[in-house]
Amino acid sequence: MRWTSRSAQAWKRTSLIGIILILTYLYLSRTAPPTPVDLPVPAHPPPPVSSSNSCNDFPSSANIVVSIKTGASEAASKLPAQMKTTLRCASHVVFFSDLEQDIGEYHLHDALSTVSHSVMDNNLDFNFYREQLKLWKSSKDISSLKGMKSPEAPDKLAAWTLDKYKFIHSLEKTWELKPDMDWYLLFDADTYVIWSNLLRWLETMDPNKKSYFGSEVSIDGTRFAHGGSGIIMSKAAVYEIVVQHNGTAAKWDPLTHEKCCGDLVLGEALKEYGTELQDVWPSMSGETPATMPLGPGTPQYSCGPALTFHHLSPKEMKDLVDYEEKRSQSLGPLTHMELFKDLTVKSLSPRRKNWDNLASDPGEFGKTGGVEKDAATVEECAKFCIADKDCFQYTHHDHTCYIGMSIRLGYEKKPDKGGAYQSGWNLERLDKWMAEQPSCDHVTFPTQSA
Repeated sequence: MRWTSRSAQAWKRTSLIGIILILTYLYLSRTAPPTPVDLPVPAHPPPPVSSSNSCNDFPSSANIVVSIKTGASEAASKLPAQMKTTLRCASHVVFFSDLEQDIGEYHLHDALSTVSHSVMDNNLDFNFYREQLKLWKSSKDISSLKGMKSPEAPDKLAAWTLDKYKFIHSLEKTWELKPDMDWYLLFDADTYVIWSNLLRWLETMDPNKKSYFGSEVSIDGTRFAHGGSGIIMSKAAVYEIVVQHNGTAAKWDPLTHEKCCGDLVLGEALKEYGTELQDVWPSMSGETPATMPLGPGTPQYSCGPALTFHHLSPKEMKDLVDYEEKRSQSLGPLTHMELFKDLTVKSLSPRRKNWDNLASDPGEFGKTGGVEKDAATVEECAKFCIADKDCFQYTHHDHTCYIGMSIRLGYEKKPDKGGAYQSGWNLERLDKWMAEQPSCDHVTFPTQSA
């Protein structure tokens, strides 16, 4: 037997052990799963961004955050539809309600959790909030509160009265969750955004300028953006109200009880700090495609770009997103006139029973409709419309004929104690007016004030 020293034997043993360890490591590294990296996991991960093909054609929304304001009693029926349709391409969406809860993959923050007890105590506006928290804690069922009226205004829902306290708190919490974004968008859960148009518009403007956009409403000399039509604020405007003037929501909470609505309160707070509303109506509109008026009475809609609509049902959102998905982006910005031709005009007929085309509504500036005449029958009403050169549509109900000077599609409406609603359109007059309209070859977005 060949002689070896103890050191050589030790070296052999060490080499053998080393080879075994290396082989073991190589085997395990190929068969065992990789060791997970210890990364912080958010308590409520954001919903995945849609991979819809149409989203790839849009400008980036990476520096835009959308805040959706809703109520616990309606959130489950509205948010999923809104996220799957109009907000399918949004990169950052946060939800605010009057109750913290999860609805599927969406987490709702309680916008009112930072309202002080001194404001809530002995404030009847918060009766609904207190009762809702109690029921949620005991049974997770708040359905019994649906339809609850405000103690001080029996004609209003208690949830609507409470809503006015959410606006500035939602804005402050949005900045806390998503600071230093370029644009902050506040929408209701039934607001529909033409996302492609919105992104095209925002990328033309400077977020470092103080800007506050919306559809103007005026109360007691204060001009403010109508919340349902949407509120858009630049980074500079939000930074001032949230960071430079930290505590703005707490400052306005004690004053809110006497105010009609939260969008007014937000407008007053912005005005105090020198940020004035820039009105972009009708691009941002409180109408739906079915109630949007086009015609001589409302020439403002025509070739303007559509940015927002309000009061859309989940079905209407689905119908509109289907239309958007089929439409080629090469056609450029979507205008009110294009929507009108494709959705409204194609749905019109000379007359519809159990239908209200809103001819009774005076509309903006009283030029849309609302002219009344006595008429025993719908046939008599139709003759009144023919005789009036400004009439494009009419509605007959309860011996009254309503004349409309613009075209609206309207909605199905069941008979009531006054009888059936019957609506008609003067299609010959409409065709002539449409033929006289210029083509929308050049679409102009609102410009940012200096």
